[in-house]
Amino acid sequence: MFKYLKYTGVGVVLIALVGCMTASEYEGILNSWVGQSEQSLIASWGPPNSFYESGNSKYITYSSQGSMTLPGTQPTYQSTVIGNQIYTSSYGGSSPTTIALSCQQTFTVVNGLITNWRYNGNNCY
Repeated sequence: MFKYLKYTGVGVVLIALVGCMTASEYEGILNSWVGQSEQSLIASWGPPNSFYESGNSKYITYSSQGSMTLPGTQPTYQSTVIGNQIYTSSYGGSSPTTIALSCQQTFTVVNGLITNWRYNGNNCY
């Protein structure tokens, strides 16, 4: 039981730090799972979103999706007086932009042990 508590703690720390780590640090966390059991991974990360089996290998995948909206910027206004008329023009500015965020982490399991991993997405670390 204490063995699983150790991995659960790592999972909680991983979730808390995902937004502020480097690729190297994130890959170090994934590397720490190589040689660990499939049961330990699931005890820490929870049930996977999907899995696939081929031969004696199993591929366990965890996925997350979301979005983030970046606020737009106000334009700059410039007024010009010509005679007794005032002309105002706007320059620059931008509309809000929504960015899709995702991360997919796949662990390869052979004979119950994690042997490899891979990830892709723009919101993994």
